[in-house]
Amino acid sequence: MALGFLLTIPYTLESIQKPTRNMTTLTDNPLLLTGQSIQPDYEIQLLTRLSEQVSQVGIGFDRTAIANFYVALKSKPLAILAGPAQSGKIALVQCLAHTMMGGDCQQCQVMVGHPWSFGNSENLTLFIEAQMSYNTEKLLGLIEEARRPGNAHKVYIACITRISPAELLSFFTEVSYQLRHGQLMRFGDVHFSEPVTFPPNLFLIGTMDTERFDWWDRDLLANTIVIQTAKMSLPPCRFQKITSISEEQDFLCSRVRSRQAAYSKIHAILRWQRQPLKPLIHVEALLSEEVGSFLYWLLDETIVYLANSWSRLGNGLFAPSTPENLAIALDLAFSQILLPGVVDTIRRIDVLREQLHSVLAGQFPRSNAFTNSLAE
Repeated sequence: MALGFLLTIPYTLESIQKPTRNMTTLTDNPLLLTGQSIQPDYEIQLLTRLSEQVSQVGIGFDRTAIANFYVALKSKPLAILAGPAQSGKIALVQCLAHTMMGGDCQQCQVMVGHPWSFGNSENLTLFIEAQMSYNTEKLLGLIEEARRPGNAHKVYIACITRISPAELLSFFTEVSYQLRHGQLMRFGDVHFSEPVTFPPNLFLIGTMDTERFDWWDRDLLANTIVIQTAKMSLPPCRFQKITSISEEQDFLCSRVRSRQAAYSKIHAILRWQRQPLKPLIHVEALLSEEVGSFLYWLLDETIVYLANSWSRLGNGLFAPSTPENLAIALDLAFSQILLPGVVDTIRRIDVLREQLHSVLAGQFPRSNAFTNSLAE
């Protein structure tokens, strides 16, 4: 079993499994005691307010789905909400913007991705090019605003709705690939003469109407998490005016993106648990014989997602219990990061699917369903 990815950091799997009593304990309580004072957990409060907002507008997302969207944005700058039409994808983005930044906020820009209404037009190509240019200009304007020094503490969200595979490639796969270096040389239909820095306080979200997302690509997954939503019946959305309690800076500071920071946080949180990452080690062992060095990058990205599944104060964002929060986070990380990165391998090898089923069935329903879907 290849475990080099765990041995190159100060905190090995063994150190996670063996408790040390000379470190500060992180609690499962939404309020963390710090000396004599009680420090509120603003991330828990934000998720609670977001869940209330989602419920008020009638979207059928449960707390786990809402927290998953939040954790995904903590983990990567790009996200795709993929699912059937009328499954609440756009409304979820709007709820996040309303909750985090207040109503009528120009920091969140929602734009149409593809001119579907002109599908039967003889000038469809012209309309597609015009929509691409319009969206590119709006996005570049948002990038410029987000990059201003005075706006570094603010969150900016760009949501491109109802994208087609063409917009998926132009605005997400190509952008995700370039963000390996944190800079852009092209964006939409614009090519830059000099690299443009992608601001760390900007989040690019796309919605895609599809019964089944099947455009998995390593370049896309480099900086994008694909979240698949279920079909639901939606009433008209009416957003209530809310008083903005600015938690943007807390959200930005809570993100864990680097490998070192992710492993350090996981070590601090899971050090009391016995063999907490055993399922991850089992999956890694099954894949290591068939997948190259790319597997270790996927494992690191899985750890980053896990680290973001706890608040900055160490409280679980999916569940108060550390084991329960870990189980949910692992299931989502497997199904959205690790397994999508090796889709072709899982599809090609029947025995591997069966082996993965034996590890995932029961404890990880989302991951098991994803693996089973690749046999169809």
